[in-house]
Amino acid sequence: MRTKNIFDLSLPSGNSVAAGALLRLYHLTQEKKYLDVALQIMESLSTMAAENPFGFGQLLNVIYTYLQKPVEITILNSDNAEIYNHLAKKFLPESILVSISKKEQLDELKHLQFFAGKDYDDAKTKVYVCKDFSCSLPLETVQDIDNLL
Repeated sequence: MRTKNIFDLSLPSGNSVAAGALLRLYHLTQEKKYLDVALQIMESLSTMAAENPFGFGQLLNVIYTYLQKPVEITILNSDNAEIYNHLAKKFLPESILVSISKKEQLDELKHLQFFAGKDYDDAKTKVYVCKDFSCSLPLETVQDIDNLL
């Protein structure tokens, strides 16, 4: 049997990666089962992380994201390389960035609350910035996006 390392060393631990992925899935789907498992992981390791924060960098980032409520950024029609590259390079550890390049992709995801009310435009790139499940109007310039972030 192989042992499982719980520490975030040169590579994040499986627990930390799973907690982060589950937290993101919760925000995308609103299915509480994902949040429940993410919270179990965070709670089970929180005492050890408080005692040894250098060994739990990724997990502490996930906990921070949970406590701060992530900024949700949706890029619709990512053909505008300037906007897409600007956001992809930006360090926003507490964010969930989703890029949709085709109208059909958005249509398939419309049943999820995360994508509700967002309209795809073939002619231009639109960016929605949401916090705590409340979204901005569609943004179309890097300056407008930066002002909101």
